[in-house]
Amino acid sequence: MTVGQASDPAVRVSRNSDMLLDGLFTGMIGALVVAVWFLVLDVAAGRPLYTPALLGTVLLHGAAVAANGPIIAPLEIAAYTAVHFVAFVAVGIVFSQLMNLFERFPIMFFVLLVLFLSLQLGVFVADAALGTQMIGRLAPWSVLIANLLAAAGMAWYQWLRHPSVLKSVERLWEHEPQQ
Repeated sequence: MTVGQASDPAVRVSRNSDMLLDGLFTGMIGALVVAVWFLVLDVAAGRPLYTPALLGTVLLHGAAVAANGPIIAPLEIAAYTAVHFVAFVAVGIVFSQLMNLFERFPIMFFVLLVLFLSLQLGVFVADAALGTQMIGRLAPWSVLIANLLAAAGMAWYQWLRHPSVLKSVERLWEHEPQQ
């Protein structure tokens, strides 16, 4: 009886650790892209670190305090930055797992597409549901561009790690001849 590599515990541990490491890198890329994007916008507007300070103020003190203006202090900036990176790493790990599945099951392309669209919409829905009105203070176009840039950076890294997925996408559109 032959045992395939997938059933070997050492191979599974290696694949899981690779997937987690890929997810960590993927999430860090997305988080860094967003952080750099908003740093550039904040510096261009003459208010460095305004965005993480504003979001950190909401996180630590609530929307009512943030309505009076952000508290631009190390604690607020560090708190939001930590939450921001943890959230992106979590998304990166899920994305990495889905890309691993995508290599074997091309239909996962649609799951990835729904996940992407849900995350884009989720930012705006969460803002409305929480009543923070942060999107209005950050300009919706800047949030949308930040998310698109992050998604592009994360996808680029994953495509480098999984070059066969492009062939899988091509196979999705192939039609089998009707008999």
